[in-house]
Amino acid sequence: MKEKWKSSPRSRLRALCALAVLAFAIAGTAHAAWYWPFDPDDEKKPPRLHRLLEKANDYIDMADEESLNGNGDKAIENYRLALAELDRVERENPDRAETPEFAPLRTKRATCQSAIDAIRFAQVNDNTRVVSVTNTSELQKKWNRKHGIVTPEEAAEEKRKKEEAEKAAAAKAGALAPELRATYAAALADLRRKDYPAAAQKLDVLEKSSPDNLNLFLLRAALQVCQGQDFAARRTLERAARVHDKSYLPLYNLANLSLKIDDDVDAARRHYEKGRTLGGPKNEALEKRLEKK
Repeated sequence: MKEKWKSSPRSRLRALCALAVLAFAIAGTAHAAWYWPFDPDDEKKPPRLHRLLEKANDYIDMADEESLNGNGDKAIENYRLALAELDRVERENPDRAETPEFAPLRTKRATCQSAIDAIRFAQVNDNTRVVSVTNTSELQKKWNRKHGIVTPEEAAEEKRKKEEAEKAAAAKAGALAPELRATYAAALADLRRKDYPAAAQKLDVLEKSSPDNLNLFLLRAALQVCQGQDFAARRTLERAARVHDKSYLPLYNLANLSLKIDDDVDAARRHYEKGRTLGGPKNEALEKRLEKK
């Protein structure tokens, strides 16, 4: 088989390009997350964590809103409902509960419990003294922080900062700003048509606005593979793995590329196993390739 590949480089390149382009078709819309050449949203795979946490997130949002409105008891009630929902998700997924994939669930549980404790503390404090929520002096703010008291203004500011941080993280992880999605979709279409120069030009534009975007890293690597630039694709994926050190996607692709470039089984296995420790799903096809080596 190895000699056959060497004697038919064009056939080999066409097959690899077809594999990459097929993966792009899975995306559906420009803003959907896509993975080359893996699709974690396959129906045979368990639901992703963000899907499982949708109901708990709704309760947390309602609790935050009630807290901002000064309804401590109602906020606590919703936080408790969120905790119950988090417990249910963990209970129904025992094999995944202790993995890195479920770290966000554990963080949300700790946040909910801390919020409940802070509200209770504030309620007890209110029974013994009147706490001014309009005093914005640094001294008052320090006293509040020391005693776990958060004013509505401070809570609103904290929520705003959290939302901004989440948006920034989403942009870095794969989501593109609305004004860039049309260009991304066009680049994807160029790749499907094998118009590689046009796809590369659009990628250059996108990367100026979002240089560390995970989807753009993966799309660039796929384009380079289709153009026969395997070593350039490996460098792109290695950079993606450094920037997105919590994502298994660049590592899985590096595993495949290591086998393709120089049949480096040890490197491929290291990449795959590291991806698994980050919560990556089991890939039977890749594991079979590793076992045969």
